[in-house]
Amino acid sequence: MTDPVPDGLPAGYALRRPRGDDLDEVVALIAAADLAASGETCASRDDLLAEWGQARFELERHAWLVMAADGRPAAYAWVFDSADHTCIDGQFLVHPAHQWRGLEAPLLEWVERSATVPMAAAAAGRRVSLGLWCDRGDRRGELYREAGFAHVRTFRRLRLALDGLPDDALTYAPPPGLEVRRFTRGRDERAMWATCQDAFAEHFRFASQPLEEWLPAFLGEGVDTDLWFAAWDGDQMVGAVICYLEPYGGYVDQLAVRRPWRRRGLGTLLLLTALSSLRERGCPEAVLGVDSDNQSGAVGIYEHLGMRTSAIHDFYEKVLRDDR
Repeated sequence: MTDPVPDGLPAGYALRRPRGDDLDEVVALIAAADLAASGETCASRDDLLAEWGQARFELERHAWLVMAADGRPAAYAWVFDSADHTCIDGQFLVHPAHQWRGLEAPLLEWVERSATVPMAAAAAGRRVSLGLWCDRGDRRGELYREAGFAHVRTFRRLRLALDGLPDDALTYAPPPGLEVRRFTRGRDERAMWATCQDAFAEHFRFASQPLEEWLPAFLGEGVDTDLWFAAWDGDQMVGAVICYLEPYGGYVDQLAVRRPWRRRGLGTLLLLTALSSLRERGCPEAVLGVDSDNQSGAVGIYEHLGMRTSAIHDFYEKVLRDDR
Protein backbone atom coordinates (compact mmCIF):
# COMPACT_ATOMS: atom_id res chain seq x y z
CA MET A 1 0.00 0.00 0.00
CA THR A 2 1.13 3.55 -0.68
CA ASP A 3 2.43 5.36 2.38
CA PRO A 4 0.17 8.39 3.04
CA VAL A 5 2.03 11.68 2.62
CA PRO A 6 0.75 14.97 4.02
CA ASP A 7 -0.12 17.36 1.22
CA GLY A 8 -1.48 20.88 1.09
CA LEU A 9 1.19 22.34 3.37
CA PRO A 10 1.70 26.10 3.06
CA ALA A 11 4.67 27.50 1.15
CA GLY A 12 7.94 27.58 3.06
CA TYR A 13 7.46 24.24 4.83
CA ALA A 14 8.96 20.89 3.93
CA LEU A 15 8.38 17.33 5.07
CA ARG A 16 10.78 14.65 6.16
CA ARG A 17 10.94 11.70 8.53
CA PRO A 18 12.46 12.24 11.99
CA ARG A 19 15.96 10.95 12.66
CA GLY A 20 17.69 10.03 15.88
CA ASP A 21 19.64 13.28 15.93
CA ASP A 22 16.35 15.23 15.88
CA LEU A 23 15.47 14.01 19.37
CA ASP A 24 16.34 17.12 21.37
CA GLU A 25 14.66 19.50 18.92
CA VAL A 26 11.50 17.39 18.91
CA VAL A 27 11.43 17.34 22.73
CA ALA A 28 11.75 21.14 22.70
CA LEU A 29 8.91 21.40 20.17
CA ILE A 30 6.63 19.17 22.27
CA ALA A 31 7.45 21.17 25.41
CA ALA A 32 6.76 24.49 23.67
CA ALA A 33 3.40 23.25 22.34
CA ASP A 34 2.44 21.90 25.78
CA LEU A 35 3.36 25.13 27.54
CA ALA A 36 1.35 27.18 25.07
CA ALA A 37 -1.70 24.94 25.56
CA SER A 38 -1.72 24.35 29.31
CA GLY A 39 1.13 26.26 30.92
CA GLU A 40 3.03 23.09 31.84
CA THR A 41 4.77 20.15 30.21
CA CYS A 42 5.92 16.65 31.02
CA ALA A 43 8.02 16.32 27.86
CA SER A 44 11.40 14.71 28.41
CA ARG A 45 14.20 13.20 26.41
CA ASP A 46 13.79 9.82 28.13
CA ASP A 47 10.06 9.71 27.35
CA LEU A 48 10.57 10.40 23.66
CA LEU A 49 13.41 7.89 23.48
CA ALA A 50 11.07 5.31 25.01
CA GLU A 51 8.33 6.14 22.50
CA TRP A 52 10.72 5.87 19.58
CA GLY A 53 12.12 2.64 21.00
CA GLN A 54 8.78 0.82 21.19
CA ALA A 55 8.56 -2.51 19.47
CA ARG A 56 7.03 -2.07 16.00
CA PHE A 57 7.44 1.74 16.06
CA GLU A 58 9.49 2.88 13.09
CA LEU A 59 10.34 6.54 12.51
CA GLU A 60 10.35 6.04 8.76
CA ARG A 61 6.78 4.69 8.86
CA HIS A 62 5.01 6.17 11.86
CA ALA A 63 6.19 9.79 12.17
CA TRP A 64 6.69 13.02 10.23
CA LEU A 65 8.48 16.30 10.84
CA VAL A 66 7.42 19.53 9.19
CA MET A 67 10.50 21.69 8.75
CA ALA A 68 10.30 25.49 8.66
CA ALA A 69 12.31 27.68 6.30
CA ASP A 70 14.94 28.22 9.00
CA GLY A 71 15.65 24.48 9.10
CA ARG A 72 14.02 23.90 12.49
CA PRO A 73 11.05 21.59 13.20
CA ALA A 74 7.74 23.42 13.01
CA ALA A 75 5.53 20.38 13.69
CA TYR A 76 5.77 16.75 14.71
CA ALA A 77 3.19 14.04 14.03
CA TRP A 78 2.94 10.34 14.73
CA VAL A 79 0.46 7.48 14.56
CA PHE A 80 0.75 4.03 16.16
CA ASP A 81 -1.58 1.11 16.69
CA SER A 82 -2.04 -1.53 19.35
CA ALA A 83 -0.71 -5.04 18.81
CA ASP A 84 -4.17 -6.23 17.70
CA HIS A 85 -4.60 -3.12 15.48
CA THR A 86 -7.94 -2.16 17.08
CA CYS A 87 -6.85 0.90 19.08
CA ILE A 88 -4.89 3.43 17.06
CA ASP A 89 -3.49 6.56 18.67
CA GLY A 90 -2.18 9.61 16.87
CA GLN A 91 -0.95 13.08 17.58
CA PHE A 92 0.31 16.18 15.87
CA LEU A 93 1.92 19.11 17.63
CA VAL A 94 2.75 22.45 16.06
CA HIS A 95 5.28 24.83 17.56
CA PRO A 96 3.54 27.99 18.85
CA ALA A 97 5.46 30.14 16.37
CA HIS A 98 3.82 28.21 13.50
CA GLN A 99 0.37 27.43 14.85
CA TRP A 100 -2.72 28.04 12.72
CA ARG A 101 -0.78 28.94 9.61
CA GLY A 102 -2.17 26.04 7.64
CA LEU A 103 -0.29 23.07 9.11
CA GLU A 104 -2.95 21.57 11.36
CA ALA A 105 -5.52 20.38 8.80
CA PRO A 106 -3.01 18.57 6.51
CA LEU A 107 -1.42 16.86 9.51
CA LEU A 108 -4.77 15.71 10.86
CA GLU A 109 -5.59 14.31 7.43
CA TRP A 110 -2.24 12.45 7.37
CA VAL A 111 -2.81 10.98 10.83
CA GLU A 112 -6.25 9.71 9.82
CA ARG A 113 -5.09 8.33 6.47
CA SER A 114 -2.11 6.64 8.12
CA ALA A 115 -4.47 5.03 10.63
CA THR A 116 -6.80 3.85 7.90
CA VAL A 117 -4.15 2.68 5.41
CA PRO A 118 -2.84 0.21 6.32
CA MET A 119 -3.46 -0.01 10.09
CA ALA A 120 -7.23 -0.38 10.17
CA ALA A 121 -7.05 -2.77 7.23
CA ALA A 122 -5.12 -5.20 9.44
CA ALA A 123 -8.05 -5.62 11.86
CA ALA A 124 -10.75 -7.01 9.63
CA GLY A 125 -13.79 -8.26 11.51
CA ARG A 126 -13.29 -5.97 14.50
CA ARG A 127 -14.04 -2.46 15.65
CA VAL A 128 -11.13 -0.10 14.97
CA SER A 129 -10.91 3.44 16.29
CA LEU A 130 -8.45 6.31 16.10
CA GLY A 131 -7.87 8.39 19.21
CA LEU A 132 -6.45 11.91 19.44
CA TRP A 133 -5.60 14.10 22.42
CA CYS A 134 -5.61 17.80 23.09
CA ASP A 135 -5.62 20.05 26.11
CA ARG A 136 -8.94 21.47 27.26
CA GLY A 137 -9.59 24.67 25.33
CA ASP A 138 -7.09 23.84 22.55
CA ARG A 139 -8.43 24.83 19.10
CA ARG A 140 -7.48 21.39 17.80
CA GLY A 141 -10.61 20.11 19.54
CA GLU A 142 -12.73 22.11 17.08
CA LEU A 143 -10.72 20.69 14.20
CA TYR A 144 -11.27 17.15 15.47
CA ARG A 145 -15.02 17.64 15.76
CA GLU A 146 -15.21 19.10 12.25
CA ALA A 147 -13.40 15.96 10.99
CA GLY A 148 -15.96 13.65 12.60
CA PHE A 149 -14.25 12.86 15.90
CA ALA A 150 -16.29 12.75 19.11
CA HIS A 151 -15.13 13.81 22.57
CA VAL A 152 -15.46 10.57 24.52
CA ARG A 153 -13.26 10.93 27.59
CA THR A 154 -11.54 13.41 29.87
CA PHE A 155 -8.23 12.80 31.59
CA ARG A 156 -6.59 14.83 34.32
CA ARG A 157 -2.98 15.45 35.21
CA LEU A 158 -2.58 15.49 38.99
CA ARG A 159 0.29 16.85 41.05
CA LEU A 160 1.41 16.48 44.65
CA ALA A 161 4.14 18.31 46.53
CA LEU A 162 6.03 15.50 48.24
CA ASP A 163 6.90 17.52 51.32
CA GLY A 164 3.24 17.05 52.25
CA LEU A 165 3.55 13.28 52.57
CA PRO A 166 3.20 11.81 56.06
CA ASP A 167 6.60 10.97 57.54
CA ASP A 168 5.43 7.48 58.50
CA ALA A 169 4.23 6.54 55.00
CA LEU A 170 6.61 3.58 54.80
CA THR A 171 5.37 2.21 58.11
CA TYR A 172 1.85 1.61 56.81
CA ALA A 173 1.08 -2.06 57.21
CA PRO A 174 -0.09 -4.04 54.17
CA PRO A 175 -3.40 -5.91 54.34
CA PRO A 176 -3.11 -9.24 56.18
CA GLY A 177 -1.33 -11.91 54.19
CA LEU A 178 0.15 -9.46 51.67
CA GLU A 179 3.66 -8.12 51.31
CA VAL A 180 5.05 -5.15 49.38
CA ARG A 181 8.55 -5.55 47.96
CA ARG A 182 10.78 -3.64 45.59
CA PHE A 183 10.84 -4.94 42.02
CA THR A 184 13.73 -7.31 41.29
CA ARG A 185 15.08 -7.04 37.78
CA GLY A 186 15.67 -10.34 36.03
CA ARG A 187 12.99 -12.06 38.10
CA ASP A 188 9.77 -10.01 38.30
CA GLU A 189 9.29 -8.78 34.72
CA ARG A 190 6.74 -11.37 33.62
CA ALA A 191 4.76 -11.14 36.86
CA MET A 192 4.58 -7.35 36.68
CA TRP A 193 3.54 -7.42 33.03
CA ALA A 194 0.78 -9.95 33.83
CA THR A 195 -0.40 -7.90 36.82
CA CYS A 196 -0.69 -4.70 34.79
CA GLN A 197 -2.41 -6.45 31.91
CA ASP A 198 -4.95 -8.02 34.26
CA ALA A 199 -5.57 -4.90 36.36
CA PHE A 200 -6.15 -2.65 33.34
CA ALA A 201 -8.17 -5.12 31.27
CA GLU A 202 -11.45 -3.28 31.91
CA HIS A 203 -10.02 0.19 31.32
CA PHE A 204 -11.04 2.47 28.48
CA ARG A 205 -9.53 1.40 25.12
CA PHE A 206 -7.49 -1.35 26.71
CA ALA A 207 -5.60 -3.45 24.18
CA SER A 208 -3.55 -6.42 25.28
CA GLN A 209 0.19 -5.82 24.96
CA PRO A 210 2.50 -8.80 24.46
CA LEU A 211 5.37 -9.17 26.88
CA GLU A 212 7.90 -8.57 24.11
CA GLU A 213 6.33 -5.15 23.49
CA TRP A 214 5.76 -4.28 27.12
CA LEU A 215 9.38 -4.83 28.12
CA PRO A 216 11.02 -2.20 25.88
CA ALA A 217 8.16 0.23 26.50
CA PHE A 218 8.53 0.16 30.30
CA LEU A 219 11.92 -1.37 30.99
CA GLY A 220 14.30 0.16 28.50
CA GLU A 221 18.03 0.46 28.89
CA GLY A 222 19.03 2.51 31.92
CA VAL A 223 15.60 2.49 33.60
CA ASP A 224 15.87 2.85 37.37
CA THR A 225 13.67 0.10 38.81
CA ASP A 226 14.34 1.11 42.43
CA LEU A 227 11.14 3.15 42.04
CA TRP A 228 9.09 0.06 41.10
CA PHE A 229 7.23 -1.86 43.80
CA ALA A 230 4.98 -4.93 43.83
CA ALA A 231 2.45 -6.42 46.24
CA TRP A 232 2.51 -10.18 46.70
CA ASP A 233 -0.01 -12.66 48.02
CA GLY A 234 2.23 -15.65 48.58
CA ASP A 235 3.96 -16.25 45.26
CA GLN A 236 1.38 -14.29 43.21
CA MET A 237 1.90 -10.65 42.35
CA VAL A 238 -1.41 -8.85 42.92
CA GLY A 239 -0.48 -5.18 42.64
CA ALA A 240 2.24 -2.97 41.24
CA VAL A 241 3.39 0.63 40.96
CA ILE A 242 5.85 1.88 38.34
CA CYS A 243 7.51 5.29 38.76
CA TYR A 244 10.19 7.20 36.90
CA LEU A 245 12.37 10.10 37.98
CA GLU A 246 12.04 12.78 35.31
CA PRO A 247 13.54 16.29 35.02
CA TYR A 248 10.19 17.81 36.02
CA GLY A 249 9.70 15.47 39.03
CA GLY A 250 8.54 11.97 39.80
CA TYR A 251 6.15 10.40 37.32
CA VAL A 252 3.78 7.65 38.43
CA ASP A 253 3.27 5.71 35.23
CA GLN A 254 1.26 2.71 36.46
CA LEU A 255 -0.69 1.90 39.62
CA ALA A 256 -2.28 -1.52 39.24
CA VAL A 257 -4.22 -3.72 41.66
CA ARG A 258 -5.92 -6.90 40.52
CA ARG A 259 -9.67 -6.77 41.05
CA PRO A 260 -9.98 -9.42 43.85
CA TRP A 261 -7.50 -7.45 45.99
CA ARG A 262 -9.04 -3.99 45.59
CA ARG A 263 -10.79 -1.90 48.28
CA ARG A 264 -8.35 -3.14 50.94
CA GLY A 265 -5.94 -0.19 51.00
CA LEU A 266 -3.39 -1.88 48.77
CA GLY A 267 -3.41 0.82 46.08
CA THR A 268 -2.86 3.52 48.68
CA LEU A 269 0.00 1.57 50.24
CA LEU A 270 1.72 0.98 46.89
CA LEU A 271 1.40 4.63 45.92
CA LEU A 272 2.64 5.90 49.29
CA THR A 273 5.60 3.53 49.11
CA ALA A 274 6.57 4.88 45.69
CA LEU A 275 5.99 8.52 46.63
CA SER A 276 8.07 8.14 49.78
CA SER A 277 10.89 6.67 47.72
CA LEU A 278 10.70 9.62 45.35
CA ARG A 279 10.89 12.00 48.29
CA GLU A 280 13.94 10.16 49.65
CA ARG A 281 15.61 10.80 46.31
CA GLY A 282 15.07 14.53 46.78
CA CYS A 283 12.21 14.74 44.29
CA PRO A 284 9.99 17.72 45.20
CA GLU A 285 6.84 16.76 43.31
CA ALA A 286 5.01 13.80 41.79
CA VAL A 287 2.83 13.81 38.68
CA LEU A 288 0.40 11.28 37.24
CA GLY A 289 -2.45 11.06 34.77
CA VAL A 290 -5.87 9.58 35.45
CA ASP A 291 -9.05 8.86 33.54
CA SER A 292 -11.80 10.96 35.13
CA ASP A 293 -14.21 8.04 34.63
CA ASN A 294 -11.88 5.44 36.12
CA GLN A 295 -13.98 2.90 38.04
CA SER A 296 -11.17 1.19 39.97
CA GLY A 297 -11.12 3.71 42.83
CA ALA A 298 -7.83 5.30 41.78
CA VAL A 299 -9.23 8.84 41.59
CA GLY A 300 -10.35 8.63 45.22
CA ILE A 301 -6.90 7.43 46.30
CA TYR A 302 -5.20 10.35 44.59
CA GLU A 303 -7.56 12.98 45.91
CA HIS A 304 -7.39 11.57 49.45
CA LEU A 305 -3.62 12.04 49.37
CA GLY A 306 -4.06 15.67 48.38
CA MET A 307 -3.27 15.45 44.67
CA ARG A 308 -4.70 18.34 42.69
CA THR A 309 -5.60 18.75 39.03
CA SER A 310 -3.08 20.84 37.10
CA ALA A 311 -4.21 20.14 33.52
CA ILE A 312 -7.20 18.64 31.72
CA HIS A 313 -6.84 16.63 28.53
CA ASP A 314 -9.72 15.75 26.21
CA PHE A 315 -9.69 12.51 24.25
CA TYR A 316 -11.42 12.35 20.87
CA GLU A 317 -12.25 9.17 19.01
CA LYS A 318 -13.37 8.26 15.50
CA VAL A 319 -14.50 4.78 14.50
CA LEU A 320 -12.65 3.85 11.32
CA ARG A 321 -14.36 0.52 10.79
CA ASP A 322 -16.70 -1.79 12.67
CA ASP A 323 -17.05 -5.19 11.03
CA ARG A 324 -18.38 -7.03 14.08
